[in-house]
Amino acid sequence: MKMKWMNEFADLASRVLRAACSCLSVQWRDVRGAVAPVLPVLWVLCGATFCPAAIEAPADTVYPRALLKHRVEPNGTEHLCTPIARYKDAAGRTVDLVGAVHLGSARYYRDLNRAFARYDKVLYEMVDGEGMPEMLRLARKVGQGKATPEEEKRFKAAVATQADASGKGSGVASMLGRYYVLMAQATDLSLQMEMIDYSLENMVFADMSSTEFSRAMADRGESWMGLIVRSLGEGGSAGVNPFAPGSSSLKASLIRALLAESSGSSLESSAVIISRNERCFEVLDRVLASSPERSRIAIFYGAMHLRDMHRRLQKRGFTLHGVQWITAI
Repeated sequence: MKMKWMNEFADLASRVLRAACSCLSVQWRDVRGAVAPVLPVLWVLCGATFCPAAIEAPADTVYPRALLKHRVEPNGTEHLCTPIARYKDAAGRTVDLVGAVHLGSARYYRDLNRAFARYDKVLYEMVDGEGMPEMLRLARKVGQGKATPEEEKRFKAAVATQADASGKGSGVASMLGRYYVLMAQATDLSLQMEMIDYSLENMVFADMSSTEFSRAMADRGESWMGLIVRSLGEGGSAGVNPFAPGSSSLKASLIRALLAESSGSSLESSAVIISRNERCFEVLDRVLASSPERSRIAIFYGAMHLRDMHRRLQKRGFTLHGVQWITAI
């Protein structure tokens, strides 16, 4: 049976509906609970203020063995750091792998938005998210009263299409969506999809459609339920439970769960990682083919994708020049 990938498809609808609320002078917080079931994000696949450490040289960094880093303040407060790994080729072109987690501090996402504006291109992940930048630009124009009748028509059609797609999500999608929103509320963290500005002109879609992704999973004999069960099993075997009684805090438990997941997972050989990375690098190859010397490109993907991406960049003649760890949580 054909399965739609629930994650970013529903997130796109949420983002557009959020913009629509702004247009209609409706408070997002008043409707957020109603759309929570259509906010599914697979949190285990998950990048902020900067960590105090300087950029690590290639010989010193734990990356890419470690895709996330644990930082503890003198007072015991725990933080999760994600990498921005810089690679360069002989032509002087730069590719930064910007590892992401889908829950983080609002300041983190604001810092990323400012950083993304300085790149020539930002390749982003989001299954079925090819139309995201245009949808957000249309939403802004509608909200400002500057949209043409044709643009307003396109925007209304997009909202209807995405709302319909979100309503067809599975029970698993609803469960994951509620979990993610509840985690954000309980930990006072922000959702990536609500904070990142995908309307930037340099944003480039570098992912699969839901049809392509379903086919890739089927070719590998995989299913979403199977991947979720595998992931939960690995988290349980590592002895990490974000809701475990006696934890110092829910946020600290979430950090430990993400660290355990990122240290090594069978998901790294799945279509979630391999097939989507293949598609991302097909897009990167096209971008590089038309990029002048010393151009700057970012790949904004979940942190668990970066180990495989590191190898792919090396095969293309890029070398690691350093890693900046940034505080996401």
